[in-house]
Amino acid sequence: MVVSFTLPFGKGDGVKDLVFTILSKEYPLRIVDLMQFIRKRYGKSVSFQAVRKAVLELKNEGVLTQEETKFLINAEWVIEAKGVLDELYMELTNEKRDVRKMDAIGEEVSVFTFNSLNEMMRFWQDLIDKWFKNFKKGDYKINCYQAAHAWEGLLHLDREKKTMGQLKQKGIVSSILSAGNTLLDKNIKRFYERIGIHFVIDPSRSSFDRSHYVATYGDLIVQAQYPPDLVSALDIFFRKNSSLKDLNLGALSDIVNKKTEIKLTVIKNLAMAKQINRSIMDRMI
Repeated sequence: MVVSFTLPFGKGDGVKDLVFTILSKEYPLRIVDLMQFIRKRYGKSVSFQAVRKAVLELKNEGVLTQEETKFLINAEWVIEAKGVLDELYMELTNEKRDVRKMDAIGEEVSVFTFNSLNEMMRFWQDLIDKWFKNFKKGDYKINCYQAAHAWEGLLHLDREKKTMGQLKQKGIVSSILSAGNTLLDKNIKRFYERIGIHFVIDPSRSSFDRSHYVATYGDLIVQAQYPPDLVSALDIFFRKNSSLKDLNLGALSDIVNKKTEIKLTVIKNLAMAKQINRSIMDRMI
């Protein structure tokens, strides 16, 4: 998704800006209704063709959606735009993390220490990007992920869509196993299924399943054990939030940016990766 930040959210007087502003308060509306609003409420002389062009451009950009002859703001666009802005806000307000070079993964096992869950997860994403960039035809193409809650996409929804789409383009088969069984976990499951990812919920309350996060990327294994306070905080967040549209992302941001030491283990071992994949996929049958 490309987010257009030219929209001033109520401060501009261009036709597209006015259409967006009106539909943020009153919806759904026909093009002729929008034209009348612009003429009467904002005193701007505008033609039907100009309003139609603005509406169709916003629709093509994913900002608006259509119901028969009426238009309204696309809720999914709002969620994704908020995710992008939240990620940008965190990048601008958090302390800069130390750069950890990928070259550090030269031996079979490497351990990295981070000061927050979000700092660790960004590094984890860098590992995925590096694996994808170096992926060649004939490489082992299985990607499995086991987690208590697949929370990452909530804060980085656009990047998650892009990453998963790239993996599919190279024929990589991705699967997610979640131990969480809340309404929010189920909504996340539907999100991943819409983008073609095999996602299974296998409810578990074991301390291991609630704290252990592990993924494989070809012969690369990435795993972390969350501290008890983060495990508890994420469980509470998932119980309190049910809909992707009404998430308290500020609360989630507080959890993942809380200063706490967390270690990430990276292993390069194809035989072990295959064994982990089998154990995950056996629970997904």
